[in-house]
Parts: sequence; C-alpha cells; structure tokens
Amino acid sequence: MDKIENKKKSNKYLVFMAAFLIIFSCAAISAFSVFKNQWTEMTGSDGVGFALSVYQFSMACFGIIGGIIYDKVGPKKLMYAGGLLFGAGWFFSAFATNIWMLYFTFGIIAGAGNGVMYSPALNTAIRWFPDKKGTISGLLLCSASLGPLFLSQIGTSMVNKFGANSFMYIGIFYLLVVWCVSWAMEVPSKEWEEENYPIKSTSSKETKDFSPKEMLSTGTFWFLIIIFAIGNTAGLMMIGNLSPIAQGQLALSEAGAATLVSINCIANFIGRLVMGRLCDKLGENKCLILIFILTIISLLGLSISSNVFIFTTFLVLLGGAFGGVLVVFPPLTSKTFGVKYAGTNYGIMFFGYSAGAFLGPYIAQTAKLDGTGVDAYKYVYLVAMIVAALGLILSLVLNMRKKKLYN
Repeated sequence: MDKIENKKKSNKYLVFMAAFLIIFSCAAISAFSVFKNQWTEMTGSDGVGFALSVYQFSMACFGIIGGIIYDKVGPKKLMYAGGLLFGAGWFFSAFATNIWMLYFTFGIIAGAGNGVMYSPALNTAIRWFPDKKGTISGLLLCSASLGPLFLSQIGTSMVNKFGANSFMYIGIFYLLVVWCVSWAMEVPSKEWEEENYPIKSTSSKETKDFSPKEMLSTGTFWFLIIIFAIGNTAGLMMIGNLSPIAQGQLALSEAGAATLVSINCIANFIGRLVMGRLCDKLGENKCLILIFILTIISLLGLSISSNVFIFTTFLVLLGGAFGGVLVVFPPLTSKTFGVKYAGTNYGIMFFGYSAGAFLGPYIAQTAKLDGTGVDAYKYVYLVAMIVAALGLILSLVLNMRKKKLYN
C-alpha cells in the first residue's frame, strides 16, 4: 500500500513538471511582437497584428472543444494532438506568403493547439494538489511568464540569422517539448480525489459538479466571467502598449522602454507566485478584491507619473496584480463548479480573458489624446480605472453573496 501511495506521490510531481513545460510552450504567443516585422515582410501586409486576435479567438474556441474532449478521454491524447497542431501552426507559418495564409497557419492552427492544451494541462496538474490549488496554479503560470522571455531572447537572433525558416525550427522545438512530456499527463483516480480532496463543509452542494449547461444557467458564472474580463483588461492594455506609452509619456528611448517591458514581465512572474500562496491562505474571492484595489491604485499612480522611478513603481504594482488574475480563476472555477467538467467549464470561462484581450488594447487606442506626456494618456488610465472599479464592486458583491451564489 505504501508503495502504491509513493508511486501516486511521484506521479503527481511528474504531472506538474509536464504541465509546466506544456504551459511554458503555450506562452510563446506573448513573444508575438518579436516576429511581427518578419511576418510583415513575408506577407507584404500591415494586417499582421490581427493574426494575434485570430490566434486568441481560435484559442478560446478550441479551449472549449479541448475541454469537452478532456472531460471524456483525459489529457494524454489531447496533449499529443495539441502539440501537433501548435507545432504545425508555427512550422507552416514559415511559408505564409500572404496574410490569409498567416491567419490560417499561425492564427487558427497554432491557436487551436494552444487552446486544446492550456486549460486541460493546468486543470490536470491542479487536481493532483487539492490542498494547494492556488500555489500550484501560481507556479504553473510562472512558466507562462518564462516562456515568452525565453523565446523573445532567442527569437530575435533566429530571425536575424534564419529569416522565415526560424518558424520551422520553433515549430519543431515546441512539438518535441510537448510530445516528450505528454506521456506523463494523467488525471488522478476518482477514489484518490475523494480521499484527498479537502472538504470544508458537510454541505453536499459545495461538492456538486456542474455541467457546462448548468454552469451557464447560474448567476455565479456571469459574475465570474465579467470579473475575469475586467481583471485582464488593464494588464493586457499595458502589455500590448507599454513600449509606446513609456516612450510617449516619459520620452524614453526604445531601449529604455524595452527595459520597462522586462521589468513588467518580472513583476508579473512574482505576482503569480505571491497570489498563488495568498489564494490558499485568504481564498480566491478576497484575492480578487485585493487585485482590483491594487489595479486601481497603480492606474492612478501611472496617470500622474512624469518620471521613470514613479512610473516603474506603479508599473510593478500593476504587473503583479495582473499576474494574479490568471492564477485565481482556474482553482476558483473548479472550486465553484466542481472538477468533473473542469476542462470544459474553464475553457468557457477563458472567454473572459479573450474579452479582456480585445477591451484593453481598444481602450489604449481610442482613449489616447494627441501629443506626448502625461496628459496624452490621462483618459486611457481613467477609463481603465472605471472598468477596474466595476470589477471591484462586482467582486465585493460576489464575496458578500458567495454562499448563496455557490449554493
């Protein structure tokens, strides 16, 4: 019996490491800007930026499809299929001679591969650590910060040396990484989960597994997906526009702005670690409230920052808060709606992230005034603060009504 238990314990750490490397691979999308000029040159189109939107939409749609498959057949075959799609999308983007080919290869195919891998890999690992869901979610999502740092460092050199062929090598690399670890991806048995799952209440309603249809019919889901979208808005607004904002608001050089981008990545990384621990200690609802408070404070600080030191201080605060959003929602979704349909349910919930990915950049683009300096961005920060304040209000309401909503 002890040998079996030790094997289970060993298995869960293998699952964690496999999920870490799979999510590390999926996070390559965040280095998109490194390859934008190369794709523009290849396609002769200025619409390359929209490939990222196509990718995110494909990721969200196939996240649901992947979740349905995951709930029926488990993660292993799904990881092999996702790795093949993800690698193929990158590989064939090397042959994109027009913008529509890029949308299909990188946008749809690679996005689909990401979608079928990301949420199932995350949920599989979390299920093996029922008493440390927040911590494990935070650690796994740290790999999503390391992934783009890795690819951005080697990506520029590869493009300069190999040109379009770089995408073939990148595709092969990620295919091999995912396939080399997919064998370890398995879910714990129902008996193991029942024995190890921490039940904090005798209420049977707390452990009910909601089907996707049942989840969509609850008020809780709509509260959460709106909060998820809002929580991602400010962070994604800054990630996509930090370099031009830093150059326009602070008159920094491209190199100086690039340094702030790196600092923001590090803050995001640390925020994921810290918020993961806080999730296990304070609970997900209180963490959401804290995230929105920090977001509002940081946006207010950024709106009046006219020197690099003050701007960087509040940027670190915002990056850390944003890092916590993606950490909170996987365990919150499974805790609220059960683990049986966790793959599909979180795939649906992830549409909140996609909404934030559109809303954040839209605010940055439409609310900016002509000119430079603090005044040029004052309405960008103001609108983002109003959105974050709405998220805070919804989080407070959800926290006050959580027993009623969850039951």
